[in-house]
Amino acid sequence: MKLKNIFKPLALGLVLTASSCSDLLDVQPRQSIDSATALTSEDAIRAAVNGVYDVLQSNLLYGRDLIAIPEALADNGRATNKSGRLVAEYQNQATNAHFVIWERAYNAINQLNLILEALPKATAVPVATRDSFEGQASMLRALLYFELARCYGYEPKVVVTQSDRGTVPLHKKGVLDLSQIERLPRATIAETYDFIYSDLTNAIAKLSTVTLSTAYANKGAANALFSRVALYRGDYENAIKYANAALTSGIGKFQTKDAYVGAWRAANHPESMFEIVYQTNENIGVNLSLQTTFTTLVTLGNTATTGGFGDLVPTDALLASFEPGDVRRNLYERGTAGRGTAEIECTKFFGRSGTVNLDNIPVIRISEMYLNRAEAYALTGKETEALADVNIIRTRAGLEAKTGLTGQALINEIANQRRIEFAFEGHRFFDLKRRGQDIIKAAPVQNIAYTDFRILSFIPTREIQANSNLKQNVGY
Repeated sequence: MKLKNIFKPLALGLVLTASSCSDLLDVQPRQSIDSATALTSEDAIRAAVNGVYDVLQSNLLYGRDLIAIPEALADNGRATNKSGRLVAEYQNQATNAHFVIWERAYNAINQLNLILEALPKATAVPVATRDSFEGQASMLRALLYFELARCYGYEPKVVVTQSDRGTVPLHKKGVLDLSQIERLPRATIAETYDFIYSDLTNAIAKLSTVTLSTAYANKGAANALFSRVALYRGDYENAIKYANAALTSGIGKFQTKDAYVGAWRAANHPESMFEIVYQTNENIGVNLSLQTTFTTLVTLGNTATTGGFGDLVPTDALLASFEPGDVRRNLYERGTAGRGTAEIECTKFFGRSGTVNLDNIPVIRISEMYLNRAEAYALTGKETEALADVNIIRTRAGLEAKTGLTGQALINEIANQRRIEFAFEGHRFFDLKRRGQDIIKAAPVQNIAYTDFRILSFIPTREIQANSNLKQNVGY
């Protein structure tokens, strides 16, 4: 899906300099369209929408950082220092140890704003096609604002009041030149979640029930994302409602125990409801791909040889959380000694179809809907329903169903299954954060209290300098 930006909007989150986003604005000749006329035809709008998916592939977004860094910041991943990468994140250092998604996310949001503004004027495009584009753009904008909100701000139920400065600016208008840039303050948490809800409601309304490829925003995925966002907000009725809609959407196929490991070796993960897809020429490569980040192994025939760096490996605490017979433990294997000490490594990302360092990235898997719903049920007193959902995940993993769990024991079991099921998929730090939990690290790394300022990412300094209305997070 290699489609660079077909027009040249300014990234709203950037300092207003001509060179600050040159790497984002490179265009291939066939895709270069003047901004004044870019979004008037179906082909141009389609290319513009596809260009946003291309931005999502960045290693600063789903290509690596939104998947690997949450494991390093939390208690699932341990940095090996085999390449020096992710050591600062694992140690929760105050500087250079967090998410740096601001620039790329706002670049994509600006493109989406321009697309959404152009669609009502593109009267030559069939209504159903415009609806599809609008639905995709609305879901993607919601997704990006959600990622920004959870990186830079608190979730509604666990606000540290003395440190709360909101989430991020909500830019809703497209920008084509410097004069159009608004220097907005950070929106409140409630304003941000309300806007995300609005976008997702629109996405669900506009997207057809006709199944799109999971490489694109689709109705089932929009419902699934709504369930996730509602769970973060503590809006448990909607977390249940939209999980139900996602589970009955026909998008994503829940796998059996025997198919579970193989699903991670498929060209497209069958449980994916939305995934980032890479073509062969989009290989992130040996330095930053998820395969090289998580493993040293490269399988060539029957010989395992050293390829990646294995920068982040599972902690002893994560490995100890697996019960005997859990099929998910089969995705953790000992790597090679070619990069230093051989470690147990997570092999969820292991080179699609045997192509080294090339993996599609599941952003939402259907398994999450059972655990979203289980947690929401448990927190609204529907413990029988919650236990039934968590047992769907347990029995699929080859474990016995639990009986009689109630109260905190039930909630703990749901949290543990969520930890195991989505380990090394970018959930752990955010799950701890949305529950207001401390991060327990193995010595000599110190634990991180939820009230510690390092729970929130730092806003890039140049953004603070360029916008006097934008306040930095406490401690930076």
